[in-house]
Amino acid sequence: MILYHFPTSAFARRVRLTLALKGLAAELRDARADDRHLQELRRLNPFHTVPVLVDGERVVCDSVAICDYLDRKAPAPPLWPEGVAGAEAFEIATATSNVVHILADLGVRYAPLHGDANYPAVREALVGRVQRGLDHLASLVEARAGASPYLVGGAWSGADIALYTTVAWLEGLGPRSATYPPAKRVVDLGWTLPPSLSTWAAPHRNRPDVRALD
Repeated sequence: MILYHFPTSAFARRVRLTLALKGLAAELRDARADDRHLQELRRLNPFHTVPVLVDGERVVCDSVAICDYLDRKAPAPPLWPEGVAGAEAFEIATATSNVVHILADLGVRYAPLHGDANYPAVREALVGRVQRGLDHLASLVEARAGASPYLVGGAWSGADIALYTTVAWLEGLGPRSATYPPAKRVVDLGWTLPPSLSTWAAPHRNRPDVRALD
């Protein structure tokens, strides 16, 4: 398999951690470092976004679709807990996706609109959604404090993968902002990462699959 990715992308990192969970390997092709990979990515994916997985003749775009594909390709260990717990885990993952999508849109894709008179109101509304989402995730983590290092089901799952990669992405924006203007624009939007999310993520940084991301 081949994975077209950006090393810092939270969504691409979710796929890499899912590959690790399943014991699967993929050749990594950095679409930022090599223009040939970027052009191939754009040919394969009509949305021109990462990640993109190529498995033989099959091309799968979008991290949610890719992770679901990998979960079906290699069912054990499962990405999602069984029963209602699996739905709860998926809801957590969806919340993290909303946070990343909104911040990336405001800081990167909508940057040319920042001078529009209507932009401040739009920014305030969307950053409010992000903050409420982060605070909600923090409340879930705080409710589990001391019970288990994992969010749902007592084992590392898609919920943990999604939240960890989101927290790591948010924490990495500050250091990157000195040399990467889009990161600075995201940082300057005015959201705050709840400390309990960083506290939850800290022990997971020592996992071999997480260390391999860097």
